[in-house]
Amino acid sequence: MEQKTLSCEAEFKFNDDEWRVEGYGSVFDSVDLVGDTVKKGAFEDSIADRMPRMHFEHSRLITPGMWVKAVEDHHGLRLTGYLTRGHSWAKDLRASLRHGTIRGLSIGFSLDADGYEKTENGRTITKANLFEVSFVGEPAEPKAQVEYWKSEIADLKSLSDCERFLRDSGVFTRSMATTYMSQLKTLLLSESAEEEERKEYEARQLLVDEHKAAADAYLKLQSLLRSK
Repeated sequence: MEQKTLSCEAEFKFNDDEWRVEGYGSVFDSVDLVGDTVKKGAFEDSIADRMPRMHFEHSRLITPGMWVKAVEDHHGLRLTGYLTRGHSWAKDLRASLRHGTIRGLSIGFSLDADGYEKTENGRTITKANLFEVSFVGEPAEPKAQVEYWKSEIADLKSLSDCERFLRDSGVFTRSMATTYMSQLKTLLLSESAEEEERKEYEARQLLVDEHKAAADAYLKLQSLLRSK
């Protein structure tokens, strides 16, 4: 079985029940570092027959979750799966994904004799037997990079939740998170005060304009009465 490592262009989503992950296991028409190019349709038959397994660093002993959907789109092979909540490897992998220390996906596959054509610098792969897609630490495909991830952000209901989220991200220490949130609170209060002042000024200005309009209307009426 061959292994081909790609940096995953992935969006990570988590909720209270299941930890969802989406990403590309392969990018079409992109020449990788060993000179291979995967064409659209290469995985079509394979994913129609079976779902690839989810592993970590291609180890059959480490299954942090499962892929539940695999489709080919215009960009590549897009996978959707769930990390297993409560699984020790899944918890560690989740932390590594959030910290950015895990940056890649790698496919494990085999090729039949009619599944590829040799080129000057590598191969053009038109049909692959896909067995598994692993999370890996060393990406090899320069055109497919992790762009963003999303986690419990939608569930944050207070500034305290935001501070906890920063502490748990693995990027901020406790003191850094506390300092950041303290400064954020100061800025929010300052903007709130400025907003209140702006609203008060606009209310006063509106009242002045209304009085001026009423006065102008009264003067016009008086002028009409005198002209008669």
